[in-house]
Formats: sequence, structure tokens, C-alpha cells
Amino acid sequence: EAFDYLAPSYVDLNAFTEENVSLPSEQWKLPATLTIPKGTGPFPAVLLVHGSGANDRDETYGPNKIFKDLAWGLASRGVVVLRYEKRTKLYPVEFAQLQNFTVQDETIEDALKGVNLLNASPFVDHSKIFVLGHSLGGMLAPRIALQDTRIKGLILFAAPARHLEDLILEQSRYLANLSGENQSDELAQLDQQVIKVKNLDMNQSEN
Repeated sequence: EAFDYLAPSYVDLNAFTEENVSLPSEQWKLPATLTIPKGTGPFPAVLLVHGSGANDRDETYGPNKIFKDLAWGLASRGVVVLRYEKRTKLYPVEFAQLQNFTVQDETIEDALKGVNLLNASPFVDHSKIFVLGHSLGGMLAPRIALQDTRIKGLILFAAPARHLEDLILEQSRYLANLSGENQSDELAQLDQQVIKVKNLDMNQSEN
């Protein structure tokens, strides 16, 4: 279902421009949007890192575009913002064929490329590059920062403090209740997957 996007009241559409850019990669080139305030720079910059799932650059969910709201709102107040298509959104088939991939492949590598792009931009104050992570992105933001000392600070939105498998199970149950459909078989299978992950964690700690 298509929804019309309505900019929040705090956005000043006359205060910024946008450029189509991309995160370079031989295998995983990702289209991105750089939102740039008008006026005399350089400006502080924020990189937006998605939550779990195959998200687009706006982190679209139904009528909501969380990252677009953030980008336009921050740019209205003099902050450069970079947002990009998530690797699993643009390359779902290719990514599913990877063996033993980790969050480094799924999230962190592309975030670091985003930092590189911001650091190369003449619009950006290179001493003021920040990472804003939402949900899974918030959980991984400290790992991202450990790999690039140019990151000056982190902003965590709904960053989980629990194990990811527990969070996914809770979210799935919540969404199943909202839908009103009987998804007991799917939830039972997910329960079993969570148990397998827990057992894997225990086996690793014992070794």
C-alpha cells in the first residue's frame, strides 16, 4: 500500500538541499542521500544506521519514514545527514547466499563506508561526525565507533539492552497479536530457533 509522505512541522524545506550519492563497493554499492543545509559550512554531520530488517534509506514502515523525518529535521537546523539503502534491502538474494555472515557484513561495514563518505565531503566539519543508530543500529553503534576514531559521538535510538533473539521473539509475538491472524505455528518455530541460539551461546561459553 502506498502512502503520501507528509513532512513534520519542524521541517523547513527551504533550509536544505539533497544530493544522490552512493556508498562505493565492488559487490554492495548502495544508493544514498546526503541532506545538506544551506548556508556557510562546514556543518556537523550525522550518519543514520538502520534497525533490523531490510530497510530502505528512509526506514519506511507503513506511512512512517523515520530516517527521512530525522534527516530533514536535522538539516533544517544546520546538520548534514547521510542515509542509505540497507544491504539486505537492495541485495536480498545475493546476501542470503552468504555463509556464516555476521553483523559486520550486515551493518557495520556499510556504516564505516558512510563515515568515509562524510569525512570526504567538503560540506562536513570532520571534527563533528556522529553516528545515530536505531534499534539494532543503536546496539551496534559502539562497535562501529571502535573501528573508526573519526566518529566523535553516538546517538542511540531504542537501542536494545537484551539479547537480539529475545527481542525478535517479543516483536514477532506483538505483531502477530496486532494482525489478528493465527500465527501459532510460525511463532512455535521461532521459539525453537531462539532455543537453538541459546544453546549455541551456552556451548560457546563452555568451550
